[in-house]
Amino acid sequence: MNRTYYNKIIHLVSFNIPYPPDYGGVMDVFYKIAALREQGIGIILHSFSYGRGRSRTLERECLRVYYYPRDLNLFHFFRKDPFIVLSRSSSALLENLLSDTNPIIFEGLHTTRFLNHPALEGRMKMVRTHNIEHIYYNNLAANEKNPFRKLFFRREADKLERYESVLSNASLLLTISPGDTEYFQSRYGKTLFVGPFHPGDGCVTAGGKGGFVLLHGDFSTAENDAGALYLLREIAPHLRHKLVVAGKRPSNEMSRAASRLSNVRMVPNPSQAQMNELLANAQVCLLNASQPSGMKLKLINALCSGRHVVASPSVVSGTGLGSLCSTVSFPDDWITLTDRLMHEEFTPEIREERSRILAGVADNKANAVRIIEAVNHYGRRV
Repeated sequence: MNRTYYNKIIHLVSFNIPYPPDYGGVMDVFYKIAALREQGIGIILHSFSYGRGRSRTLERECLRVYYYPRDLNLFHFFRKDPFIVLSRSSSALLENLLSDTNPIIFEGLHTTRFLNHPALEGRMKMVRTHNIEHIYYNNLAANEKNPFRKLFFRREADKLERYESVLSNASLLLTISPGDTEYFQSRYGKTLFVGPFHPGDGCVTAGGKGGFVLLHGDFSTAENDAGALYLLREIAPHLRHKLVVAGKRPSNEMSRAASRLSNVRMVPNPSQAQMNELLANAQVCLLNASQPSGMKLKLINALCSGRHVVASPSVVSGTGLGSLCSTVSFPDDWITLTDRLMHEEFTPEIREERSRILAGVADNKANAVRIIEAVNHYGRRV
C-alpha cells in the first residue's frame, strides 16, 4: 500500500490492466491515474486482467490495486447483455467497492455491470466513455474478414446499443471528445467533457523539417488495419517520399503490401522510445479511420510530437482539433497534400497555435482538475 497522504480517494475500475500504456484505451487510464495523483488524489485501482500480469508500476502509483480475472464463459455469448460487460463481473469487485463510500470511475461501458446495483445507490458513480460503443463495434464488424469474429462484433454492437441506457444510472459521464459529449448529453444529460489523457504535454514538436512520411497506430484492431491498408494500396505507391509504417501487431496482409513498395519501411511493434523518435523525425503523419466516435490517441500523439498531419475526416470529426490538421477524402488529395507538406517547415507560429488549441482539449492537468471539481461539487450537493 502507498501510504502517501491524499486529499481525496477515488475508486477506478479499469477494463484491462493499464500498464504498459501501449494502446489508446489503457493510455487514457494510466495517464489519468498519474494526473489525478499529481493533484493529490489517491486511486484505488480495480483491473480486469487478460494477457497482462500484475504491475509494480501501478502498485506504486495507486493507493491499492485489485486484480480480477475476466469470466470468459462462452455461454455469455447467448445472453442478452454484451459479452464485454458480462465477462467483467466479479462479486469481489462489488465487495471491494462497498468497503467505503468514495466516488467511483467506471472506465468504459465494459466495466458498468454494477452501475445500477442497489448497494451502490447514493454513491457518486462516474463513467468514462471511451467511444460510442455500438458504433465502434459495428465498425469493427464492417472491417473484420473472419466470419465468426464479424458475427460476434455485429451481435455485440446490437447488445451494446440496447444496454447503453444503463448510463442513465451514472452521476456523471466523462466524455472523451466534444462530438461524444453532444451524443451522450442528448440521451442522458449529466455529461462533462474531459479530454484524453496521454504521455505528452502540449506541442513539443521540433521546428524545421523531418525526413519522411509516417503512418502509425495500433494495427491489431481491424479498423486501423483497414485504414493502413488503404493508404498502402492507394496512396503509398504514388508518394515521392519515404514512408515509415510503425505500429503494434501489423497483419500479414499489411506486411505483404508494404514489402511490395520500395519506398516503404515497416517498423513492427516499436518500443515507446522508438515511436517517440519516429514522431519527432517525421515531416508528415498520415492518419486514416472509417468511424468518427471517441478520440484517436494517435491523433493526440501526432499533434503533440509530430509535424504536419494529414487525416481523413473521421479522424478529426467531433474532436475540436480539425483546424490543426489537413483533412482529405480522395486519393489525389492525400498524395498532392502530402508531397506539398514535405517541403513546408514546421514554424514556431504553428507550434504556438497547436499548443493553444491542445490546451483546451488534451491538457492532462486541466482534465484532472475537471474531474476533481466535479467530485467536489457532487460532495457539496449530498
